[in-house]
Amino acid sequence: AQTQLENPGFENWEPIAIGPVPEPVNWNSLRTALPESLAKVSPAVWDSSSDAHSGKYSLYLYNVSIFGIVATGTITNERIFADLDPNKGYVFTEVNNPEFNMPLPHRPDSIIGWFKCKPTPGDFGTIKVILHTDSTSAPASDSSNWVALAYHEFPGDQVNTWTRFSVPFNYYTSGTPDYIMVIITSGNGVNALDGSEAWFDDLGLIYNDGTDINEITANDFKVYVSHKTLTVFIDDNHKSNVRLQVLDLTGRPVYSSGILTGTQRQFHLNVPEGIYIVVANMGQKVLTRKVMIQ
Repeated sequence: AQTQLENPGFENWEPIAIGPVPEPVNWNSLRTALPESLAKVSPAVWDSSSDAHSGKYSLYLYNVSIFGIVATGTITNERIFADLDPNKGYVFTEVNNPEFNMPLPHRPDSIIGWFKCKPTPGDFGTIKVILHTDSTSAPASDSSNWVALAYHEFPGDQVNTWTRFSVPFNYYTSGTPDYIMVIITSGNGVNALDGSEAWFDDLGLIYNDGTDINEITANDFKVYVSHKTLTVFIDDNHKSNVRLQVLDLTGRPVYSSGILTGTQRQFHLNVPEGIYIVVANMGQKVLTRKVMIQ
């Protein structure tokens, strides 16, 4: 059987050293973050809820204003590094501590789950799932060891009934990951607003157990840049559908479009100068090119 997330329905909870609010087993919060000095004074921004999609419990996340900043409701299966400047906080892998990593030597197609939300107007929750080798962080200054990313922004409007979501993985390489990092929030990261709430339950990884993948060779993927105009051509006569994405070095998509193989396309990118990764994705058929835009 293919690997699934640990405690994906948030049924099991355990006490932690700081504060009275337990954590879901195999998941981690601000109270188990580093450094411990900030973990001790961090607010509780999570809890269990008896309003569950199935079973007895779901995960409840909420945003709280403290020290003049908004602490975003966040839970992860890896570890949080906290900072009074939210822009300096991140989630990271502790490869030598099984409490703060989850091995996943597989290539799932998508992640699914169920949610409800009550965001403050202008805010929204997110889920970010990174398949990676070795240790990584999110945000990351270098995402070169990311194998795939699934990212989803939940509605900015209130959703009062349990609603299913499904987010595909966008694969950057044809390699096999070592770990899976999952980050779930009730607000928009460092731009989160006080008072937003979200509930999550019954997460799952979906696999495609079909035949082996025939990769179009890297030589068939041609990318040219001139004055922020990207020209893309995949040398293949089958006119196959391709999802094209341009990512910055943190893995954040800055442009996406559909193209057909065998057809040359041009795109103008209104992005800052720098290095970007162009990804052509056909299911799990993946081609990548690193380009300099200036």
